[in-house]
Amino acid sequence: MTGKSGKSVKRIEQQCSTWQVAIPIGFASTVTMWSAGYCSRLPFVMAPPWLLFFALIAILIWSGRVAAGRCRQRWSAALLSGAITGVVDLLVVGSWLQPEDGTAASMALMASGFVLVCMGLSACGAATTAAGTSDGRRGVESMTRTAFWATLMLIGIGGLVTSEEAGMAVPDWPGSFGNNMFLLPLSRMTGGIYYEHAHRLFGSLVGLVTLATAFYCWRVARDRTLSGLGLLASVQVVVQGVLGGYRVTGAESVTVVSGQVAESVESTLSLVLRVVHGVHGQVFLAVLAVMATLASTAWNDLPRPIHQRSWQRWSGWLVVLLTGQLLLGALSRHISRSWVMTHLVTGLVMLALVFFVSSLLGSDTSSKFRTRCALGLVFATILQVSLGFMTLALTGNEVRVASSGISETLTATAHQTLGGIILSLAVVLHCWCRRSGPPTEAAGALSGDGKQ
Repeated sequence: MTGKSGKSVKRIEQQCSTWQVAIPIGFASTVTMWSAGYCSRLPFVMAPPWLLFFALIAILIWSGRVAAGRCRQRWSAALLSGAITGVVDLLVVGSWLQPEDGTAASMALMASGFVLVCMGLSACGAATTAAGTSDGRRGVESMTRTAFWATLMLIGIGGLVTSEEAGMAVPDWPGSFGNNMFLLPLSRMTGGIYYEHAHRLFGSLVGLVTLATAFYCWRVARDRTLSGLGLLASVQVVVQGVLGGYRVTGAESVTVVSGQVAESVESTLSLVLRVVHGVHGQVFLAVLAVMATLASTAWNDLPRPIHQRSWQRWSGWLVVLLTGQLLLGALSRHISRSWVMTHLVTGLVMLALVFFVSSLLGSDTSSKFRTRCALGLVFATILQVSLGFMTLALTGNEVRVASSGISETLTATAHQTLGGIILSLAVVLHCWCRRSGPPTEAAGALSGDGKQ
């Protein structure tokens, strides 16, 4: 993991071109806008439309300001950033822009106007700051972080779909009720359809962000490890989408009444794909966490910490066993409550193992980041165990077939999402336990000029 990182850093420490600045900012802006839009329109939130409108405008203006401050060609960077955001946003607002009984030309005109408005707002942000500079390393770091946070948001959205038992609310795939998925009228997105269809739309965004991140790392970072992980993540995101689609189409029967799914019977294949889809999504998040770690300033700038082989071994086993724990959680959530007791017992074992691994690193002062990661893992695991007992108390002893309240939904979703965060923290901790040079080099760095 460390053999070529120094050369890679030197290669990308140069002034960014316009597109190298605009792509990370454009996608970060898009993910922020989609996240704000999704949360504001949740059935149990329903924020005022004017509040969302001004929030989206503020995001666009701010993104233009950031893009301009990182490039000498500030206007070009801001306009390209706004164009990227506008084009990707069409995946959501395309159905809203489509006029009734309109022609393809009229829809293209509306879409072009929308993109131009986004570019104009981004340019307004550029007008508030002076031109600046940035290097490729900062762009790679931004892209990998955006991919991670977008996927984390998607896992939370998927958790809400499961908690609300809305996975079959849209019974076909890749279309939605016979429509193009991106042109389903927004008026249809109510109740369970909102949860499931928004999940699909956000999944498409994560797919685009992941592919863009892989391309950006390959083109800008030119690092074998990051490029390889980007390729792996690209394959994973495609597989994840296919798994989600076949989980829907694999149902035995679906009854639709007045445009709503009245009843559905899932097959054994569909239930199995539920589990695989859920666990694979959290593994995918962990891969993106590794990419964000390897691209981070802390990873590339801090001196190599002292390490012991036992730290690598125990942190590696922690990752493996936590993945198994996620599988048990998925089985008890989707298949049968008979897995609950095993899941709870192993959860307590995992808590003890997290304490043990963290205690091994607790006295280490060669890497503050590694120590903080270990402490974060401890607190997250304690919270996870607490949420697990709360979820069991709220959901009872049967696998749910319908939503039974907002408190239950939010608790179960938080428990599921935190599981993915814990796995990501464990993987990042393992990376930091492996990041080390010869003990003499590390000791010299700590006692000499590289003192932290």
